[in-house]
Amino acid sequence: MFLDLDKFKIINDTYGHAVGDAVLLTIAKRLKETARNDDTISRHGGDEFLYLLTEVNDDEDAAIVAEKIMKALQVPCDAGVAPLTVNTSIGIAIYPRDGTTAEALIKSADAAMYRAKQGKSGYAFASDHPKQ
Repeated sequence: MFLDLDKFKIINDTYGHAVGDAVLLTIAKRLKETARNDDTISRHGGDEFLYLLTEVNDDEDAAIVAEKIMKALQVPCDAGVAPLTVNTSIGIAIYPRDGTTAEALIKSADAAMYRAKQGKSGYAFASDHPKQ
């Protein structure tokens, strides 16, 4: 999964990078709390994260995790200023359907994330339309 925090730039521009960094730390903690034992999460850069799911049997398994992530991130963050709500757009690529290498899967998930972003937060599979 490729996650992008929606409108995160507004937080940095309005409250400064220290607050933005505090929000990112909160988001990272929440992502870690949603992860299963064998899943891997990494910050890809800026306000983007990669979330590697193992043991995914079908699209529904990935959708359940995506919905869990979105719910966890919608809880306002307390970063020393007003409560800040961060939403995310998630692109999901499934091996081997959407790619057989890490690079191909990331590229497919990234493209799906941009489709999801057009619907203002949500998730999309590399092979279908955004979910809200």
